[in-house]
Amino acid sequence: MTFASLLGNTELKAAWQHALRGRFPQSILLTGPKGIGKLTAARVLTMALLCESTGEKPCGQCAACRKVEQNNHSDVTCIDLGDAEIKVDTARRIRSDCAVYPGDSDRRIFLIRHAQNMNAAAQNALLKLLEEPPEYAFFILMTENESAILPTILSRCTQYALAPLDRGSVLHLLRQKYPDKDPAVLQSAAAGCQGIAGDAIAALSEEAEEITQMAGEFLRALDSKNELCLLQAAEHCSGLSRQQFSHVLTALRTAMRDAIFCAHGMASPLLPALQEQTKAVSHRLTVRQMLALYDWMGELDERISRNPSMALLTGCLAAGSFERIQ
Repeated sequence: MTFASLLGNTELKAAWQHALRGRFPQSILLTGPKGIGKLTAARVLTMALLCESTGEKPCGQCAACRKVEQNNHSDVTCIDLGDAEIKVDTARRIRSDCAVYPGDSDRRIFLIRHAQNMNAAAQNALLKLLEEPPEYAFFILMTENESAILPTILSRCTQYALAPLDRGSVLHLLRQKYPDKDPAVLQSAAAGCQGIAGDAIAALSEEAEEITQMAGEFLRALDSKNELCLLQAAEHCSGLSRQQFSHVLTALRTAMRDAIFCAHGMASPLLPALQEQTKAVSHRLTVRQMLALYDWMGELDERISRNPSMALLTGCLAAGSFERIQ
């Protein structure tokens, strides 16, 4: 991988390439919605920081670049606990590991995914380290929710925001990843992901059919305008992970978009698999109600990282949706 392989974000890549020729900040925070490519960007940046080439970095060819790409570089530590809380013990272990000098290179890189899941004690434990890291240490934090990061941490990190990709870039990525997929399916996934490549990939995964079925069930409940039906349809999502539930919300928002277009006589569905349900909703609800649902589902999606209770999230989906279609 090189900066050229990192799609989009031209200004961000130019800023990094310029900084790499001088003194690169040792504590940075990558922000952007889940699925936008923060980990990929962090890995490319890690390769650039450790690259052994005398030319453009990262070269993608040297031993250090290959080790980072293969996830086996001894001087790279990735903290990824998924949706779990990152507690102070993890932060203390990072401080302890950071005290060890690099072995294969002259730098040590720490990647911290889902940094918003660090509790206050963990963030405070890293505060001094982020403010005055050893000269060989670099920290790359990633978050979908920077409001969950303490102001004291934010003030010590250089922040970079990743931007969504254009549809053509997402489609290019999908064609490379799924060369045998139906082109129409790839185009639909690229069009419906709102520039978030991770969402497009998720839409093409094996669990996508289950996600589509759950979204379709909820659309039928919306068509019924029955509160109990909405509660039952939402409750079927309670066994999902928060990431899977986010995919359901993404599918529902895309379906709302299709329904609004259908109401205006514009037949260009981004989710053909739910075309029957979206058409029914477009006849049953007003455009104002559909827009309110679209906004509400987006707001709920933003709350996912701050709320660990799936029962509460699914209940909010049903109650909030029922309120907006009255």
